Amino acid sequence: MAETDPKRLMDPKTGFCHQTGTYSSLRPPLPLPPINQPLSIAEFCLSLFHRTSTDGSTTFVVNETTGESLSYSQFLSQVRSLAYSLQQRYSLSQNDVAFVVSPPSVHTPVVYFALLSLGIIVSPSNPLSSNSEIAHQIQLSKSVIAFAASKTFHKIPSLKHGTILLDSPEFLSMLTQSNIDNIVKSVKVNQSDTAAILYSSGTTGRVKGVMVTHRNLIGILAIIHRYNMDQGKDNDKPPPRPVTFFTLPLFHVFGFFMLLGMVLSASTVVLVERFDFEEMLRAVEKYKVTGMPVSPPVVVAFVKSGLTKKYNLSSLQRVGCGGASLGEEMAQRFKKKFPNVLLTQERYPNRLMDPKTGFCRQTGIYSCLTPTIPLPPISQPLSAAEFCFSIFNSTFTDGATTFSVNTTTGEALSYSQFVSQVHSLAYSLQQRYSLSQNDVAFILSPPSIHIPVVYFALLSLGIVVSPANPLSSNSEIAYQIQLSKPVVAFVTSETSHKIPSLTRGTILLDSPEFLSLLTQSNIVNGLTKSVKVNQSDTAAILYSSGTTGRVKGVMITHRNLIAMMTVIHHQNTNQGQGNEKPPRSVTFFTVPLFHVFGFFMLLAVVLLGNTVVLVERFDFEEMLRAVEKYKVTGMPVSPPLVVAFVKSDLTKKYDLSSLQGLGCGGAPLGKDIAMRFNEKFPAVLLVQGYGLTETGGGATRVIGPEEAARYGSVGRLAENMEGKIVDPETGEALPPGQRGELWLRGPTVMKGYVGDEKATAETLDSEGWLKTGDICYFDSEGFLYVVDRLKELIKYKAYQVPPAELEHLLHSHPEIVDAAVIPYPDEEAGQIPMAYVVRNPGSNITEAQVMDFIAKQVAPYKKIRRVAFINSIPKTPAGKILRRELINHSLSNGLSKL
Repeated sequence: MAETDPKRLMDPKTGFCHQTGTYSSLRPPLPLPPINQPLSIAEFCLSLFHRTSTDGSTTFVVNETTGESLSYSQFLSQVRSLAYSLQQRYSLSQNDVAFVVSPPSVHTPVVYFALLSLGIIVSPSNPLSSNSEIAHQIQLSKSVIAFAASKTFHKIPSLKHGTILLDSPEFLSMLTQSNIDNIVKSVKVNQSDTAAILYSSGTTGRVKGVMVTHRNLIGILAIIHRYNMDQGKDNDKPPPRPVTFFTLPLFHVFGFFMLLGMVLSASTVVLVERFDFEEMLRAVEKYKVTGMPVSPPVVVAFVKSGLTKKYNLSSLQRVGCGGASLGEEMAQRFKKKFPNVLLTQERYPNRLMDPKTGFCRQTGIYSCLTPTIPLPPISQPLSAAEFCFSIFNSTFTDGATTFSVNTTTGEALSYSQFVSQVHSLAYSLQQRYSLSQNDVAFILSPPSIHIPVVYFALLSLGIVVSPANPLSSNSEIAYQIQLSKPVVAFVTSETSHKIPSLTRGTILLDSPEFLSLLTQSNIVNGLTKSVKVNQSDTAAILYSSGTTGRVKGVMITHRNLIAMMTVIHHQNTNQGQGNEKPPRSVTFFTVPLFHVFGFFMLLAVVLLGNTVVLVERFDFEEMLRAVEKYKVTGMPVSPPLVVAFVKSDLTKKYDLSSLQGLGCGGAPLGKDIAMRFNEKFPAVLLVQGYGLTETGGGATRVIGPEEAARYGSVGRLAENMEGKIVDPETGEALPPGQRGELWLRGPTVMKGYVGDEKATAETLDSEGWLKTGDICYFDSEGFLYVVDRLKELIKYKAYQVPPAELEHLLHSHPEIVDAAVIPYPDEEAGQIPMAYVVRNPGSNITEAQVMDFIAKQVAPYKKIRRVAFINSIPKTPAGKILRRELINHSLSNGLSKL
């Protein structure tokens, strides 16, 4: 039987073959040179270039910034000369890697073609990259030589064959060798050899080196050549010479292959060392630019800028947009403003994204439905403290505005005092303590007006902040210190006894010595700027109860916090549009400052120039009194507090009219309680969100009354965040309406768990997806619902209680044979830890004794609050506790059946 040709089964309209499940191009196949033919991409481009009608005097490249230019004859001569010089002066072998880090110049194309013709791998990098990023890229590519400018030379470590300065007399002499044979043809380069290593931002937080072969580039350039040939078919005269302005960098894949395409097409390239929109418009007029590759922001600038009217842009024929998706509306506006310019776009997977849910069936990924918010360049040294202060300085807050109030003691700080104390403490820590960047400072203290000062001072110095619950037991503190390895601690007189001896000692926050650290005079106000903190550095280690029974230290970077603050700033800016001066917010903190919710909310208060009201030990009536006294407008809360608002008559005693909104997180809030709250407080917007310590806080959020009315939902994905719903059994990504484990990815996701590579690898996959352990689903409009926990954590008043930890302690009791701990529903707390205990034969241990035994060893929120005695713990043959069976029995009062 004859075989069926798959192409015959291909749908001629879509290119889809039902037999293979493959989409094919609807255009005829393009013949490529035989794969076994030795051929470098440089030789391929130059061979086609020689067939054109270009003469040597045609301009190849112009540097608009410096005015330098090269004709094609000069370009070809310099390529051969440089290739010859590299062979003669350097012992370079084929497939060696050459690192190139330089602003765009007329020399860059010469370097690329000389290296490619010799079979040496070109590895171009962003000249704005930091030293550490460059070091990582060189480590990846294993470069043996580098080409750099004087400005970038200092970023290059020592390499086997050194570094060649592109702006040195030595390099220029390499471009002017005479009596050279056509050396390009003397080297046999296999098409399967790597031609370039281009750097692509990975999703795991580190860049990746993409190996592109000569064959890959020949495949791309063959398409460009075919396009050029088709364009000239119907013309008797050769088409006019294209002049292309490069808006995109030559180290980027788009700029890299476009540069090769320019040589192949014998076109003219106009470069600029640093992009400026008006300089680009001036160049279009001056050089009669016909086309340019651009990114969406440049298209937006074309549409919105009045500068386009100042210059003659009539030569412009084509704009190719790539690098990201361009909105349909913006494309239409461009075409309306420039009807004679053809705008072409690359197509991206998120064009397949459902605009209602954010779900892309091709990738299985849910995306935020609002546009991505740009973040500061990752290479820019910037601490979370400096970022918050930079935004704060642009607000309407003056120094006299109250920053923080301790309602327990009555102490208060104005913003001018706060900023002064931060600078003073940072200065004092530098002068009196030998602290280094990335040292860890452990903080164990009740909330006070000093804690924000400590946080910001440490963050500005690049010292890692590691705050812990002051109610934690000595053994819990000891374990946290073992994880984070702090060199100094900030404590109070009440908590100091829990801290072991540390390298740099312990600082008492309620001592005269500490207060003196806050009042140093003659300090340079810009101290925080004198320390260069990398955004990728760890900013904080926050503690999160793991599923293995022991706490984990979550490493949150400055970048994570900056990403979170950028979203908050964006939201606040949008809410304030049309207002000359948005009303001052006053936030009462019910959540502890050592918790991720309190930690990032504190940063947000500074960023927005708002006022924070703190309380040392939470009391519901004291909170109500503070709302009335300080005219509190909002507060972050946990579900038990919403229950108290609903049920307590104390709310009638106080004037709560200033209250505008509550942000509820930390645990799911029941639909019934949410509805009852809205009935009782119709003027207060109750919104829910979802996040983990591992996501740096909020990953989803509710916006406005309409979304808040979707009871039970924790909102839609926050800006810059992606999600997946994954079947725990098959690993399949699930569409809306189906339940699975929620995975999250975005710039706020943690760096990892400190000192626990195994747990990090289990939680963060190689593509940067964080496995939350929560069973969730997205509905038909992109709203997230949390159904259950894949993890076995118990949520007591928004605190995570790991059952395994309590079971381990129960097993240590001499009168207990076996035990299991489960969550038991409680209206006030959400869930309480309940223990099933198997007693030793003859033991009469009581419920109270079991609870007391645990209470002496753990923090109050981890106490066991209900006990049942049974004959045996139900388990699988492998020994795993059948926790769901115990939960079902406890809910159906079926204890006697066990």
